Amino acid sequence: MSEEEKTEKSGWRVWVQPSRIPSRGVLGILSFFGFFTNYMLRVNLNIAIVSMTGGTNVLSSASFNKTVVLSECVANASGKHAAPGADFQEAEFDWDSGQQAMVLGSFYWSYVVTMVPGGLVAEKYGGKLVYGGGNLVLCLMCLLVPVAARFHISVLILVRLIQGMAAGVTWPAMHVMASQWFPPHERSKFVSTYMGNSVGIAVTYPLCGVLIDSFGWESAFYVPGLMCLLWCVWWWFCAFDSPAKHPRICKKELAYLEQNVVISKRKLKLPLKSILKSVPFWALVVANVGTIWAFMTIITYGPTYLKTVHGLSIRENGLLSGLPNLSRFIGSLFFSWVIDSMITSKKISITFARKMATIVAQGIPAGLFLLMGNMGCNAKAEVAVLTLASMISGSASSGTLVNSVDLAPNFSGSLLGLISIIGMSSGFVVPLVVGFIIKDNQTLAQWRYVFIISAVLGLFTMVVFTVFGSGEVQLWNEPDLLKPKKGKNRKIVKGDSEAPDSTEPLRK
Repeated sequence: MSEEEKTEKSGWRVWVQPSRIPSRGVLGILSFFGFFTNYMLRVNLNIAIVSMTGGTNVLSSASFNKTVVLSECVANASGKHAAPGADFQEAEFDWDSGQQAMVLGSFYWSYVVTMVPGGLVAEKYGGKLVYGGGNLVLCLMCLLVPVAARFHISVLILVRLIQGMAAGVTWPAMHVMASQWFPPHERSKFVSTYMGNSVGIAVTYPLCGVLIDSFGWESAFYVPGLMCLLWCVWWWFCAFDSPAKHPRICKKELAYLEQNVVISKRKLKLPLKSILKSVPFWALVVANVGTIWAFMTIITYGPTYLKTVHGLSIRENGLLSGLPNLSRFIGSLFFSWVIDSMITSKKISITFARKMATIVAQGIPAGLFLLMGNMGCNAKAEVAVLTLASMISGSASSGTLVNSVDLAPNFSGSLLGLISIIGMSSGFVVPLVVGFIIKDNQTLAQWRYVFIISAVLGLFTMVVFTVFGSGEVQLWNEPDLLKPKKGKNRKIVKGDSEAPDSTEPLRK
């Protein structure tokens, strides 16, 4: 066997082959920058609202007539224990903490509504149109945010609702692409490209900090919106629903994928009743709640925490808020390489791999979260802890994030949508919970409760998945075979590298 044939057979080596980029490698690059721009448009408001409202979730012109308890760090620096909004920059909008929670959380009200329909449509018509179309609508709405905000807060909430609907279809659509393009031992590496979202957040915070400081808060929406438009053009010309539909794919790569990617040739109806009775499905739902809660706490309230507790400037805030998200991507790359290598060498099963990755992703960060609020006014130390916790949580790309493809490759998009309905509800629940805890009290003690909740929830959901989770293809992946023939018992496939009798490799 030639060295080239060995490379093709081994699968993972093709990702780093210097002579050319394989078609699925191009999809990985597109996926990375797709989530990169997607999350830029989700979180730019999180830092822009600090400038739009004068720098705090509670200090605004609407709260000038009442006393607000500042954090010990800000109070010591200013020599005051309570102060009105004069310590912060002038606000253009007088939204109180409740209104700001609505603006930040409204994106996720509609986000969870379109996840299941997005998966179903992507499974029927292909992930290219659904994923690309979702990002296109998301960026067009982003460009309208400044106008909407100045017209009325209700119009801004409407724009955010539309953004949420558009963004809701993207994750399920990309999971459909993953099931069409990648065999089991390459999935963790591909799903690690989803961590482009963390890099996008890491870039957005410092970029928007500089843009806001130099050109005003409106630029935090115009620049990322135009960047996403450019990506949409790139996606349209370079992405394809499956290897069989790719006009430029190498014959050897196509043959390799035909042999290793297993999908059903038949049109299958979503076995919703069987899914809702599945213990591994519910274990994954629970695990996603813990993972996403911690993630949403950091990306939604990281900038506000650094501003209100440590009094950082908009430039410092942007830079330090971005570090944890960049480290999450780095951690994702490392853990995906390690775990995929172990799966390929058959040192561990897929089930063990997913559970191990989840223990790392949720257990260790939970312990680190308990340090937050207990290090005094040392902002750099707290950012370092969050950065380390985020890096380790990147292991989720080899655990809960990819597990829905393991359980049912034929319904990967729909399954992710069902799972995320509950998991991504954290997007609007987190602002409500944090707003209730903080109210008009910005002390370290109050913020400490926010991190304790994330830690406890992460540990609980980790235990649930470790006990009840699975990496095996479930019987309901083939709904036509749920009823075994008379006198015979059909076994659940032990790993999706073994194709069920009713499925065939990908064909033209």
